[in-house]
Amino acid sequence: MTGTKCIRISQDFETSPATELFSVLEWIFGIGFIIDARNSGYIAGHIIIGGDGKGNSAADSGNTPSLCVPPTASTGQTWAEVEFSDDLEVPFPYRGRRVSIKRVEVGSVLTLRPGEKILASTRLGPIWTVSTIGLTKHFRSALPLPSISAEQSFCDVFNGERFLEMLVLLHFLREAGIGELYRNPILRAGFIIDDPNLHWHSYGFVDYREIVAHAIRDNYHVSFATIPLDTWFTHAPTADLFRRNAHWLSLLIHGNNHTKRELTRNYTGATRRALLRQAIRRIERLEQRANLRVCRIMVPPHGACSEAMLAELVRCGFEAAYISAGSLRAHNLGKQWTKTLGFFPAEMIAGCPVLPRWGLTGNVKNTLLTAAYLGQPMVLRGHHQDFKDGVEVFDEYARFINSLGNVYWSNMSDLSRLSYLWRIDGDSCRIKPLGRNLVLKLPEEAKNIIIEPIAETHRFSDWQAVFGDGSVHRIRADEPFSLQASISNGISIKCSASPPPEPDTKSDYPVRPSLLLRRLLTEARDRLLIA
Repeated sequence: MTGTKCIRISQDFETSPATELFSVLEWIFGIGFIIDARNSGYIAGHIIIGGDGKGNSAADSGNTPSLCVPPTASTGQTWAEVEFSDDLEVPFPYRGRRVSIKRVEVGSVLTLRPGEKILASTRLGPIWTVSTIGLTKHFRSALPLPSISAEQSFCDVFNGERFLEMLVLLHFLREAGIGELYRNPILRAGFIIDDPNLHWHSYGFVDYREIVAHAIRDNYHVSFATIPLDTWFTHAPTADLFRRNAHWLSLLIHGNNHTKRELTRNYTGATRRALLRQAIRRIERLEQRANLRVCRIMVPPHGACSEAMLAELVRCGFEAAYISAGSLRAHNLGKQWTKTLGFFPAEMIAGCPVLPRWGLTGNVKNTLLTAAYLGQPMVLRGHHQDFKDGVEVFDEYARFINSLGNVYWSNMSDLSRLSYLWRIDGDSCRIKPLGRNLVLKLPEEAKNIIIEPIAETHRFSDWQAVFGDGSVHRIRADEPFSLQASISNGISIKCSASPPPEPDTKSDYPVRPSLLLRRLLTEARDRLLIA
């Protein structure tokens, strides 16, 4: 561990419920959590576990940032109203907000000391504070460190219902210089509705004309995950509506036949390819008839998709997938990569970019805040039944999202192409790609670009870049490239090592007549439901 940034723990954490979480954070940040500083790397900060959080963290940690927390002692979960201070020390987007969250019950709040600022409090008093000695910040929290079991993931301690303990820890790590150098993508958002097709100007409770009017008024974008099996017919006026309102409406791909566990079954490689290529051919048929472009984005039915199918998606011409972290884990049990799910702006799984999405139930606004904090696209999804009382549910969340700042709304392909981390290093902008096909929005001070490999992308060494003036360039990873061409409209980069699309052998995935009948009956039910 020599040469590695380390966080020193004040007590033996090997018996702490936080042990599993520490291992996850070590994997995410490339750091170490240690008890003894001897024979270790650079000590970037101290976590002091003791008492009720009233220990003298500044004295114990010297000139390195510190976080003082009580030992893990919980009496269960409880809901609490938390008010964040309107102070620059409070991380975006929580600053100045009052939220309702589920937190670990603790015995007492903090007693404010001279020179301390309150970062968060409940009606009982302060629960998160900071003091500054010289240039060093020292934090105290009334909440114990978050903990996860061997079966859980990062997303279990950072989500819409529970995030405060993890927020305190992440903010401390960034203050200690852990992972703070890289900045998140721009704020981006979009909505998804599963199942609708272009057979009519409405589908169940969803009326496309009404959605266009609301999207224009409240500034948002809605993508419809359409089922390839449904492409046997296209209603021309509806296709024209989508074509004229591409800024507000778009289509993406929802499985192939929309059968149970369609993308998780134990297929052979040839069968997986046949299924996905059939979906692409059906979508191409829709595009030709409707004169529309459908995003090559997969939204698996019910969120069920295996690692093997994700690997095949890229080979068959798909650009990315949108799947919730919970669904990814549920259908890929035992995979090591599931431990960090929910932290990065996008995941790279088996070479396929996967972005998150969330339902319209639970503490949705808190979920949107956690996504904004982590740099994830704020993508909410629903079904037509969610709009039986009108499309106003999207209006409300769009207004909330737009209150966070300058938000980029677009189709799911555009959002996925903004999945990268960046930082300024001298006159160079260093990029950590989280996808194979990206559009880089660079700061004006950047004179060079350096594309860095991360995680699974380490083997992607060559990139093709298209600049705003139309010029095409080859960029090798880890080598600076001079930005002499115009970057005012961004730079499009594509990994040259992406596997070529699998040849279309025209061998269809077998479709039983009962599948089409089942889908027709389901659509009839959805349309008649509103009668």
